[in-house]
Amino acid sequence: MNDSIRGASSSAPYLFYGDLNCPYCHAQNERLVELDAERKVEWRGVRHMPFLPVPPRNTPAERDELTSEVHSVRKRDMAVMISLPPARPNTERATCLIAAARRVDRGRAETLKTLVYRALWLHGRDISDMGVLDELRRVAGLSDVIVSEADRKLVDTWQTEWEQGGFERRIPVIVSPRGGRLLGLGERGRLEVFLRSGILSADGQGHCE
Repeated sequence: MNDSIRGASSSAPYLFYGDLNCPYCHAQNERLVELDAERKVEWRGVRHMPFLPVPPRNTPAERDELTSEVHSVRKRDMAVMISLPPARPNTERATCLIAAARRVDRGRAETLKTLVYRALWLHGRDISDMGVLDELRRVAGLSDVIVSEADRKLVDTWQTEWEQGGFERRIPVIVSPRGGRLLGLGERGRLEVFLRSGILSADGQGHCE
C-alpha cells in the first residue's frame, strides 16, 4: 500500500473507510466494537453520496435503495442490530465533527463515531442535525468541539484517499499495513482472519457504492 493511502500521521495499523449513512459500514463498525478492535483500526469517514440535502429529503427511489440495503444487512448478519431510518442523511457535518473530536480526544472520538452510527441505524435520528450531533458529543464526554478549517481539510484528505485508493468507490473498506484489503461487509469470520493476518485480500458482496 502506498504512503498516500497509509497517511504519515496514522497511529493505527489498519484503516477503515466508511460513511456514516451506509448500513454496511454500520454493521462493520459494530463487528469491530464487538471484537474490541477499535484501537487497532482507525476510522476515516468518507461521503459516498455528498450531495444529499439537509435536512434529508430522499426520493422514492433512494428510499427503496435504503430499504433494500438494510434488508441485505439483516440477511448477512442477524447479530447486528439495525433498523430502517426515515431517510439517508448527509454526513458532512457529522464526519467533520468526529475529525475535530479526534484532535481533542481520540478515545472519545471513537465513542462519538459509534454513537453517531447507532443514532441513525438504531434510533432513526437525523445525524445531519447539529442539535442531534451536539447531544451525541455531550454523551461521548466531549466538551465543546469547534470544527476548524484544518479538520475540514483532513476530511477532504480522507475522501481523496478513498476515491483514489482503487476501491471503485465502494464501502466499507478496511486496509491493512501489509497491503491487504477487505472490501464490503463479507462474512463475520473473514474480518477476524483479516485483522489477525493483514494479508488476505477479499471482496465481499455487501457494500454501498
